[in-house]
Amino acid sequence: MKQEQTYKCSTLNDVYEKTKLLDKARLVDKRLNDGGVWKDIKNFRGVYNVGKGQYCGEVTTYYNLIQHKKYFDSFATALNRLGINFTATINQIGHRAIMDINFVGRNIKFEKLNEEFTTGLRLINSYNKQSGLYVSPRFTRLACTNGMIVNRFSDTISIKHTQELARDINKFVEVKISELINRNDELKTWVSGCMDDSIEWLMACKIIHKLFKQPKHLTGILDKIGIGVIEIEDKKTKKTLYNYVWNKKEDKKSKLTRWELYNAITSYLTHSEHITPHIENYLQGTAEKVLVTPLKKMKVMVPAI
Repeated sequence: MKQEQTYKCSTLNDVYEKTKLLDKARLVDKRLNDGGVWKDIKNFRGVYNVGKGQYCGEVTTYYNLIQHKKYFDSFATALNRLGINFTATINQIGHRAIMDINFVGRNIKFEKLNEEFTTGLRLINSYNKQSGLYVSPRFTRLACTNGMIVNRFSDTISIKHTQELARDINKFVEVKISELINRNDELKTWVSGCMDDSIEWLMACKIIHKLFKQPKHLTGILDKIGIGVIEIEDKKTKKTLYNYVWNKKEDKKSKLTRWELYNAITSYLTHSEHITPHIENYLQGTAEKVLVTPLKKMKVMVPAI
C-alpha cells in the first residue's frame, strides 16, 4: 500500500522547507541487452524517482522533467511577490503530489444565496505521466468546509512536460495566477442554478448510483443526505437490487435540489477518512457533473434500477 505524506504550510518559508521533503526525480539513460551486448536506446529515456528508489516510466528525449519542489515553490513565491497571503496543504502519494492553496482574506460572499467560499488553487505534478502540470480553481464552502474543485472553468489547465511552456515554469505560474484569481462569476451562476433545480428524491438516488457505482461511495454519499441503502438479491437473476429509504421519517423530502446532491458528494469526498486527496481529485470530476448538468437532463440518462 502506498504511503501518503501530508505537510501543512502557513508561510512561504514553510513551503520551502516542506517541499524539501518531497521526492526528487531524474532522467536516466535506457539500455537494452541485445544477446549479451548492452546497447544505448537513443530515442527514449527513463524517469527515476530518487526519493522512492523506483523507476517511473519511459519518456521521449524532449521530455521536460519538472520537480515537485520547483513547481510548488514557484507558485508560492509568485503569490508572495503579489502580496497574496495563503496557507497550503501538500499531499504526496506514489509518484504524484498535490498542493492545495487557500487564499487568505479573498473569500467570495453571495448574500442572496447566504453562502461564502474561500478561494484558492489546486496544483498537481507527477513523475509517472499520470498528469502534467495541473492547476485549477479551488473553492471551500465555509458552512461545511467542503472542498470544491471546478475543472470546467475555461482557464483550468494541464500541460504536458513535453510542451514548451513547461520549460519556462515562472512564466506559466504568472500567467495562470492572473487568469484564475478573480474568476468567480461562473461559480455564482452554477450555485444559483443548483439551488433552483430539483428532482424527485428517488430519482436523485438513482442518479447518484449511476455516477458512483461502488457501494461504499454510494452509501457514504446518500448517508450525508439522510438516506440509507438496502441491498437485496434477486432470487431469479442473482443480481443485487437496491432500495433507498430515509433514515428518519422527519427528514424525508419529496424532492432534492442539485445543490443538496452536490454538497452531499463534496462532503463525502472531503471528509471521508478512506479517500486520499488523489482519489478525491479524480472523483471531483464526477461530482462536477451534478454541479453543471441540470438534473432533468441527467434523469433521462438513468435507467430503471
